[in-house]
Amino acid sequence: MKRIFTFLVFAVAMMSWPVLAQEIDESFVFMDEDGNIIENEATVIRNDVDHDGDGNEVIYSGISVMNMGGSLTDDYLKVHYAIERLDAGTYQICFPTTCNMQSQVGDYETGMGLLMADVQDIQSEWFPGEADGECVVHLTIEIFSKQPGFPPSYNHKAWGPTITLRFVKGEIPEPGNSVDVNGDGEVNLADVNAVIDMILAQITDKKGDVNGDGEVNIADVNTIIDSILNKA
Repeated sequence: MKRIFTFLVFAVAMMSWPVLAQEIDESFVFMDEDGNIIENEATVIRNDVDHDGDGNEVIYSGISVMNMGGSLTDDYLKVHYAIERLDAGTYQICFPTTCNMQSQVGDYETGMGLLMADVQDIQSEWFPGEADGECVVHLTIEIFSKQPGFPPSYNHKAWGPTITLRFVKGEIPEPGNSVDVNGDGEVNLADVNAVIDMILAQITDKKGDVNGDGEVNIADVNTIIDSILNKA
């Protein structure tokens, strides 16, 4: 039964892979504070703790959106942001003109509007509070075309790049191969079977929680399969 289960999980992941790898529109891209374009699916780590005007600790991302075609555009944008981890405090994002603050993990989106210039700061930051910890957020650009009428409507046009912001207060953990569940030095189907064993036996083992969500379940299997496919 376990082998059948493993095959089905792997087959589903293989079928979904072309969707995940579909081409994106790079008319608008993310840019760092030095003016460098951030590649799609890149991870940006920020751990410089600053203070805002009220004396609160804050870690700024320094991320902007850049219009690759110049300031003249008929496209409207919004930014989807998925908070994967929020150890403490609040995450704030301002784009294009409104600010939203979130204090728990989940999927959210900003307001929609035109860029005010070729480059516009997103003002994405984490207010960590007193304890050390992390905040991990995935940002994705969505592009719309505006339709005439009153009130106007907006049609989805394309998906832009996705990046991951990882805010860290305290020491940045050394990168490790968390998906090597059985510790044999390789990431392969043996690790998938190891996690499936834990799921079927209802065993909670921190080595099996490869995605760090506090549970050992099918999501950990998918994380290992993604790692195998990326390596291939």
